[in-house]
Amino acid sequence: MTHGSKFLMGCFTAVFTLAALTLVPLQAVSAAEAGPAAVVNGTAISRDAFDRQMNGVRQSLVQSGRLLNDVQLRDVKKRVLEGLIDREVLYQAAAAKGFKGDSKAVEDRLADLRGRFDTQEAYTKALKTMNLTEDILRRELTQNSAIEQFIDKELSKGISVSDAEAEAFYKERHELFERPERVHARHILAAVAPDAPESEKKAAREKIAEAQKRLQKGDDFATVASEMSDCPSREKGGDLGFFGRGQMVKPFEKAAFALKPGQTSDVVETQFGYHLIQVMEKKPAETVPFAKVKETIAEHLKKEKVKKVVEDFVSKTKTQAKIERTPVDEL
Repeated sequence: MTHGSKFLMGCFTAVFTLAALTLVPLQAVSAAEAGPAAVVNGTAISRDAFDRQMNGVRQSLVQSGRLLNDVQLRDVKKRVLEGLIDREVLYQAAAAKGFKGDSKAVEDRLADLRGRFDTQEAYTKALKTMNLTEDILRRELTQNSAIEQFIDKELSKGISVSDAEAEAFYKERHELFERPERVHARHILAAVAPDAPESEKKAAREKIAEAQKRLQKGDDFATVASEMSDCPSREKGGDLGFFGRGQMVKPFEKAAFALKPGQTSDVVETQFGYHLIQVMEKKPAETVPFAKVKETIAEHLKKEKVKKVVEDFVSKTKTQAKIERTPVDEL
């Protein structure tokens, strides 16, 4: 799948899913129309729209290795359908208040999307594969934008988070702000599989030995990594960034955390092959001060408040709406 196709599917995710299940990006082959999946105040939610969402959910489950039994699948269908109904309720409320979406932002997003494909033909083909047209995509993005405007300017009005609320969250969830010891390292890898023939392992050992000789002669680590490493990090001179314990395989972790900044390891063998590791920086375990995370906490708490307001609004509005649902066993 191309990068453009992945982005295209991401564009089509529903703005809010107020059921417990978060809807995933759409990806589907079109299904024949067999009547609407639901009707909200006279506006139909097409079976195609439902099928696109369900196919996205199925693909996500397959990729995660999860299989659903019939009872679980039925429950997922119910949640997907309610998510689509929730979105339609929000859009109708937004339209009633005069929100039309930001057309310029939508067109900019579509232009960005087109630019992610090598040709117009590839773009059109990707849309067709997902049973979409640009007009459908434009309509959905515009509706999403209108919903966002409605939530930002109407439902979120007056919602704020005090310093006291933010500090209380910081104290109650202090474990979220504890950073373990971390190292910033780079490496050179001579890749070879654990079950590779001895001849391949010998070649990998010779390669890492040659890299080690260059380092011992004083060659720059990043230069040697960019020229000899088999890891994609070679594009950054072997730089792996900061990592904590448990993020790397054990032999690699043990060697990296044993080094002092500026030191380079001897050859380290892992399931990926042979490594030379250089630690650039170490940071001890610490608790992030409240002042550094106050704004992030406040933003999180505000989003939670807005989410609750939206959920309550949709729940109340649905009780006053005329909603017809196709039984999920027929979807």
